[in-house]
Amino acid sequence: MRVRIRHAVAIAAAASTLTGGLVAASAGQAAAAGPAASRYADDFNGDGYHDLAVAVSDANVVVPETPQQPNAGWAAGYVTVTYGGKYGAQKAGLKAITQDSPGVPGKAALNNNFGEVIANGDLDHDGYADLVVRSRDYDGDAGAKDLNKVTVLWGGPKGLGAGTDIANNDPAVPYGNFGAVLVTGDFTGDGLTDLVVGHRTRLDLFKGPISRAGKPAAILPVRTGIDFQYDQFRAGRIVAGRINKDAAEDLVVLGDSTMLGQRPGKVLLGGAKGLTATSAQLRAGKTAVIADFDKDGYGDVAVGDPNAAWENQTDAGRVHIAYGGAKGLDPRRRVKVIDEDTPGVPGTPQHMDWFGSDVRAADLTGDGYPELIVGAGGERWPACDDHCRPRSGGGLYVFKSGKSGVTVTGSKFTAYNAPGLPRPKKTVRFGMQIKPVDLNGDKKPEVNLTWSGGTLWSVGVRNGVVGAAPTREVKPPADPKLEAWTAGFGLLTR
Repeated sequence: MRVRIRHAVAIAAAASTLTGGLVAASAGQAAAAGPAASRYADDFNGDGYHDLAVAVSDANVVVPETPQQPNAGWAAGYVTVTYGGKYGAQKAGLKAITQDSPGVPGKAALNNNFGEVIANGDLDHDGYADLVVRSRDYDGDAGAKDLNKVTVLWGGPKGLGAGTDIANNDPAVPYGNFGAVLVTGDFTGDGLTDLVVGHRTRLDLFKGPISRAGKPAAILPVRTGIDFQYDQFRAGRIVAGRINKDAAEDLVVLGDSTMLGQRPGKVLLGGAKGLTATSAQLRAGKTAVIADFDKDGYGDVAVGDPNAAWENQTDAGRVHIAYGGAKGLDPRRRVKVIDEDTPGVPGTPQHMDWFGSDVRAADLTGDGYPELIVGAGGERWPACDDHCRPRSGGGLYVFKSGKSGVTVTGSKFTAYNAPGLPRPKKTVRFGMQIKPVDLNGDKKPEVNLTWSGGTLWSVGVRNGVVGAAPTREVKPPADPKLEAWTAGFGLLTR
C-alpha cells in the first residue's frame, strides 16, 4: 500500500525589513564584521544578489527499494535554490539537494519530507547565508519512530553545500515535531543571527552563532504565556521583524483555534536576554508580515485570515492590520480590517476565495512606502468538488500605503490570467504563497509565485502593477535522482 503524506512547497528568503522593500540582513548584521560580509540574509553564495530557496518536501527521490520498503523514496523531499543575478532568477540548471547529497546528514527515505519547513540566515557568521531545513526523518525503516530533524545547509562561494544537524533539545519526546516552525533573526541585538525553533507547545531561541558542529552559543526559552501547538501545517505561525526601535528583532506568534474558540496571537520583543512577551494581542490567522507601512519607525503587523467567513460565505477571508508602537502595538490606533467587501477593493467575498492566503510587504512603486501584497488563492476559481476537472484560479491584491498606513484607494488585483503573465497549458493556481524579492539587483522587487503547473514564476513589476514587466519562468531541477512525475516543483497543497 502506498503511504503518502502531502505537504506544501515552501519558498524562503529573509524576514521582511521594516521598509517592507528588499529582503535584507538586519542593521546589526550589516554592521558586524564578517569574512565575506554578505549584505543579505538570503545570499547563499555571497555574490551580492538575493537568492531564492525552494523546498519541495513532497517530491519523490529515487532510492534503492527493499521488499520491506518498496516505496522507499516517496515524499523524501528536496530543496533547491534559484540564484539571483544580473538578469534575475536563475531559470534553469537548478541543483536538487536531498538527504542523499554529499555532506548532508541522514538519508532520503519514505515520507521524510525534507524541506517541509525552511528558514534562512547567516547562522555561523561567515558572511554567507545558510538554509535551515526540517525533515521528519523516519530513517527509512518501516515502523521507525519519527525523529524530526533540523538540518543547516551551509552557504559558501559555490552556494549551499554540506550540512549539519542541530540537536533536538527535547529528545525525550520523539514525536515532538521538532522544527515544526522555524524563523531566523537577530533577536538579542548583538549583530548575530539566531534561530527560533518550535516543537510541541514550546519555542526555543538557539542563540547565534551556531557552529558548523550544530552547537548554538546558548539555548533560551521563549515564553509566550500561552501553550500554542506547533505542529504540521503551521509553518507560518511565527514571523520575525522589527516592531519597536531598538537593535533587536521581534517576534509575532499567531493565534490558533481550539474547541473553545480562537485564541489571539502574541507580540514578543527582542532584547539582550532574548524574547519577552508583551500584553499586545493579535487577531488569529494563518500568515503574517511585519513592515512599517506608515514609516513612523515602528513595525506594523498584517495578519491574513483566509478562513474567515463573510456572512454565509465560508473561507472568504480577510486581513487585519495592527499598527506598531514602543510596547509592541499602539493601543491608540484601531486595527484596520480589509476584505473583498471593503469599498475600493475589487471583487466580492465568496466561498473559498481565501483572501489572505498569504500576506507580504515590499515597495513595488518606489515611493519609499511598502505595499501590502495579499494572496487570494481561490479568487476566480470556479466552484468545484473533488470529482471535476482541475481548473485555474487565484490571484493577488496590491494595497498602497502612506503616512496614514495601508489604504485601499487605488488597490490593484492581478488574476492568474492577467495580461503579461505566461499562458501555460496546465492548470494554474497561485496566490497561496508569495515572495517579493529583488533578484536582479535593480532595487525593484519581483513577485515570485509558485503555482500548480510545475514551474515558479518570477513576475516583474512596473509602477506597482504585478505582471507589467516580464516574467521569468524557473524550471525544476533536471535530476535523474528525482522522479519527474512527482517532483511537484511549484505545487501547493496547503
